[in-house]
Amino acid sequence: MHRPTTIAGVLVFFALVAIGAPVHSPAHADAERIELKTNTLVWNPEDRGETRTGGLEWAGGIEIRSPKPEFGGWSGLAVNPDGTVLLAVSDEGQWFSAMMLYDERGRLSGLAEGHMAPMLGLDGQPIAGKTLGDAEGLVVDTADATLAGKVYISFERAHRIWRYDLGADGFSARPEQLLTQRHFGRLNANGGIESIELLPPAEPEGEPRILAITEDTLDPRGNIKAFIADGHDISWFAVRPRNPYKPTDVALLPNGDLLLLERRFSILAGVGMQMRLIRRDDIAAGEVVDGEVLIDVGQRYSIDNMEGLAVREGENGDLMIYMISDDNFNVLQRTLLLMFRLKSESSAAMAEPVRLPRSPAADGSSGASSRSGEAATTPN
Repeated sequence: MHRPTTIAGVLVFFALVAIGAPVHSPAHADAERIELKTNTLVWNPEDRGETRTGGLEWAGGIEIRSPKPEFGGWSGLAVNPDGTVLLAVSDEGQWFSAMMLYDERGRLSGLAEGHMAPMLGLDGQPIAGKTLGDAEGLVVDTADATLAGKVYISFERAHRIWRYDLGADGFSARPEQLLTQRHFGRLNANGGIESIELLPPAEPEGEPRILAITEDTLDPRGNIKAFIADGHDISWFAVRPRNPYKPTDVALLPNGDLLLLERRFSILAGVGMQMRLIRRDDIAAGEVVDGEVLIDVGQRYSIDNMEGLAVREGENGDLMIYMISDDNFNVLQRTLLLMFRLKSESSAAMAEPVRLPRSPAADGSSGASSRSGEAATTPN
């Protein structure tokens, strides 16, 4: 178990236990409890006073380590409505759940009660190999505080979308196969369905529709292929690329708009992270969507290969945004969990969006920044 780095972290942990809050979510007895070590991050080590960048306000972040060899590669992320529990999947076929800790100012400060388990295949056995286990997208169809509901997972390489009922069977759930490559056609082997979300059903009492965005499978016009699936009925649209970025995850906002997380990497510029706001009214069959940039930062900030994205609504209407990185099981990379706040007035004022440069600066960053006081986010 992670030892909280602040007294406040300890108090938050025991307070949640005292009121009966879930310490871990869908992890049943067959899940392995793992040791976690974390340390808190400064958003911009070169300017510790920077707590607002672009349209987002820094609300804490941690680096996560574990001696368990299978820990890492986290590509999909979900967070429960009150921000106490996270659920993630790795691109090597593993589940991960943990309890999130916050300091006295409401900033993300640690993790506790970490559990892992292998994802099971259709035969009830752990998924074997990278080809079958390359889980990339994760979305939970539930408002349950434990995230124990129906979980939709997208896979690359062997392209498909499966659904697991964690509410019924926990991490021992077998998947239900929803979509395979025969439904959506040929996709790039390592550039398939990177991002998925759920949209309301088209008909009352119907199943949720699945919105999916590929990483770098392009249509004939050079745009990134995306679709909405209503059962097996596929409606295609596209996302305009903003090179050198590639989509890694998407999150649905309460008003129906989307946040699109993107990453870049090069030997010269290093890693970069960008996020776009896509209006719901722009998404339609045959359309090409773009969206305004909320943040665009490079390697001088505390980022890595940011792949997983989750959003929840705070009690004051602010949006709390979480991101997790895929370390590729590379000793030179890190598993980071970041938290930001998008203020409610910012969401309402997107008619005057933050406009940032398109080209990375020499240090790999093109983020427009401003100083502000320390973040004082209070978890809902």
